[in-house]
Amino acid sequence: MMKMKRILKGLALVFLIMQTAAVYGQSQVSISGRVADAATGESLPGVNIRVKDKVIGTITNAKGDFSLTVNQSAPLTLVFSYVGYTPQEISITEANVTGLEIKMEEQVLFGQDVVVSASRVEESILRSPVSIEKLDILDIRNTAAASFYEGLATLKGVDFSTQSITFKSINTRGFGANGNTRFVQLIDGIDNQAPGLNFAVGNIVGINDLDLESAELQPGASSALYGPNAINGILLLTSKNPFEYQGLSVYAKTGVNHVDERDDNMSLYQDYGFRYAKAFDNKLAFKVTASYLSANDFIGVDTRDQGLATGGVVERGATERNGNRFYDGVNTYGDFGITVGRIADGAIAGGNTSVAAIRSLFPDDQSGYFTPTGFSEASFVDNTTESVKIGGALHYRLNDNLELLGQFNYGSGSTVYTANDRFVLDNFSITTAKLELKGSEFYLRAYTTQENSGDTYAANTLASLINQQTYLSPYLSAFAGARLAGASIEQAHASARVSADAAQPQPGSAAFEALVESNRAKPISEGGALFLDKTDLYHMEGNWNLSERIDFADVIVGANYRRYALYSEGTLFALENDGSEVAFNEYGAFLQASKSVANDNLTFQGSVRYDKNEYFKGQFSPRVSAVGTIADNHNIRGSFQRGFRIPTTQDQFIDLDVVTRRLIGSNDLLVDRYNFKTNTVYTTESVNAARAAGNEALLVIEDRVNNEFKTEKVNTFEIGYKGLFMDGRLLVDAYYYNSTYTDFIAEIDFTQAVPNGLRQPNTDAGTQGQRQQIVDGTVPTQRYGFDVNADGKVKSQGWALQLDYQIGNGYEIGGNVAYNELTSQDDLIAQGFAASYNTPKYRYNIKFSNRKITERLGFNVTYRWQQAYLWESSFGTGVIPEFGTLDAQVSYKVPTWKSTFKIGASNLLNERYTTSFGNPSLGGIYYFQITFDEFFN
Repeated sequence: MMKMKRILKGLALVFLIMQTAAVYGQSQVSISGRVADAATGESLPGVNIRVKDKVIGTITNAKGDFSLTVNQSAPLTLVFSYVGYTPQEISITEANVTGLEIKMEEQVLFGQDVVVSASRVEESILRSPVSIEKLDILDIRNTAAASFYEGLATLKGVDFSTQSITFKSINTRGFGANGNTRFVQLIDGIDNQAPGLNFAVGNIVGINDLDLESAELQPGASSALYGPNAINGILLLTSKNPFEYQGLSVYAKTGVNHVDERDDNMSLYQDYGFRYAKAFDNKLAFKVTASYLSANDFIGVDTRDQGLATGGVVERGATERNGNRFYDGVNTYGDFGITVGRIADGAIAGGNTSVAAIRSLFPDDQSGYFTPTGFSEASFVDNTTESVKIGGALHYRLNDNLELLGQFNYGSGSTVYTANDRFVLDNFSITTAKLELKGSEFYLRAYTTQENSGDTYAANTLASLINQQTYLSPYLSAFAGARLAGASIEQAHASARVSADAAQPQPGSAAFEALVESNRAKPISEGGALFLDKTDLYHMEGNWNLSERIDFADVIVGANYRRYALYSEGTLFALENDGSEVAFNEYGAFLQASKSVANDNLTFQGSVRYDKNEYFKGQFSPRVSAVGTIADNHNIRGSFQRGFRIPTTQDQFIDLDVVTRRLIGSNDLLVDRYNFKTNTVYTTESVNAARAAGNEALLVIEDRVNNEFKTEKVNTFEIGYKGLFMDGRLLVDAYYYNSTYTDFIAEIDFTQAVPNGLRQPNTDAGTQGQRQQIVDGTVPTQRYGFDVNADGKVKSQGWALQLDYQIGNGYEIGGNVAYNELTSQDDLIAQGFAASYNTPKYRYNIKFSNRKITERLGFNVTYRWQQAYLWESSFGTGVIPEFGTLDAQVSYKVPTWKSTFKIGASNLLNERYTTSFGNPSLGGIYYFQITFDEFFN
């Protein structure tokens, strides 16, 4: 660790000396002029002007004028870029140039975008070696969705799991999840995952629309350049540099949702934001940003039964109890399963001698099983969602080649996240801070991401605790009374439910709210519902482009170091044996070489990366690719790459009781602490079967707990085409991929006898006598959830096609279709695992737009559809119905006010849909927005 830090510090000094020496003693070049629209002659304010291969640059003022002094001898090249216009490169051959007139043409053809994420260097999107999607400033501005983040769903092959208005999880190429640990999200190079969760929490603590310059999304494995966990894709969000985008911008968006009042009253949707940036003498620049969003969130309203009566198929389930004592609604909480026998044993253990005398009246088998009457999500979960984002950056140009910057972002909010419970993230926050030194051919950055779970609580856990405290005792008493009076077991259950329902405090009552407050104040580890996590992430990395220093190829090298510092006070993560919090390190390095031949019409590229986590063996991730260009506009590509993901912090170190079982990390620290290797564990499935048959011979030892825990890996082959037809008015983009996963991470469920407590040795482990005690229920047992690597392979494949066509006069029509298929999961099924592919086979998007019907009026309409598919998760399993949704917006510019008015709707037709199991029923959001931009660019 210290060696890596010394290397990075040494490299920083080398780069500083090299870049400073490069400008020392050189003469100056002065350029001034004006930039205007080629068609109208009108001045263009805010045009970005930079010196190619340097950090120095400027922008045009309100009159379109600019001046720039460069510490370099002529010749040099100036690059002019402006939103919606074709970039220009102008060669400067004299030391003093005045009156330079630049005419910029509006960009009307496809394929002129430049991307960075595919190869870590700027390149044409047409010639990218791998599949890549991009939203630029115009796309962001013209999105019909309520936010740019929601607009990402229109990119081909992108799947969303929407758990809240402010919490949407992105996935590509299968294995979708509510908290997606296979997909990485970076903001200005900062991993904005919640470090304790290892996935990005949507954009609730991200970047606001005014400060976003571009979004680049690379589907599929990206580990060769970006390291661990980018196994199914990566999203890079880039904010606006204050040197290049100056002035004041403000937006105010207000609207309504719940217009059908199906599960809540019609309510106000509010979203406000601003950005201000200023540069001084092209040397110092700063920016400040802020935004605030508030709305009544959509609610989980699925009341279908997923209890015993359905046989595990929720589609068979009724939507209300109707006398079914096993009823367990999907979004009904606190209706856990328990037997009256178990309640009686608890009462006896607490000293209740009267219950002990009649213990035989309380059955332990299915006849004694019931679920308490639960609470709907809408009845007690506050659905107010909020998001507050504050950010700032300070940039200083040390010289024409070096720029030093510091950046700070803070995000806080309230939202809901679905895992094995519906977690209400209340006053949740993430803070990031970055220091970066960058030159024309390198960068060095260090940053931290710090999470604070605030007042987060688990909704089902909270409801279950309230029912344990108020429902079970009166149920047991009434059941006993009925049985003593001669009632049958079924009659006793019916009588007990009436009594327990009458004793149960209802949401909104003083008694209920007092129980909510007391249980929310107590951590889960102490028997409450409060979720504690203040885990931090610390990261350093460097990147050096050696293309100007090596002749035979374009070479890039890079390295990084990362440290996770877990902090949950033992409530979520295990503590070390000495009582301290767990911390661990990982590091990596990569090398990439590219070579173009045949007049730059054929490019070969190879990358290799090595990563090491202190708890796992080192991992190599190679990528090789080739791109061939035919007739300038037709590009065929092929690639192979390997990706991997390191088991998450929770996979490794979680130690959490979730009522029905205990979730335990697979690190040796916990394997030894809970004696899994010495105190025999049995598959929970076999324990249930043995108890039902009364036969201890049916118990099956779960020996996979002894296996080495490894990183999950994927090998992906991809071919693709991207090209232009009809003089650049038709864009065609297509790809096919085939992926094979190995060491697939899956969860096993096992049960262990714990006669002396969870962590104490068990001298009778594995004996026939104790095995019989497990079957008879005469020894305490504990059920666990534990992650392992599945044997064998999991295979998937897919393809996508995108067509965009410019009809003329600014009208564009386009669309994309994506197909993803899990082709083989036999190895998983044979081991009792589920793949949790969680992806529709087919999905498509269609758009029709014109951002300039007139000089002031524009519109955008998009339609999204996806096929029904099976969702599998720890929260539940069920089919997600197909759905289609229409988004639309109309915008009107008022140049004299430097403002744009926009009216639009997300889910215009208010056709309710759900993206994943247990998540809310989503309706329309209708909004009106005013955006002011000082430079109106």
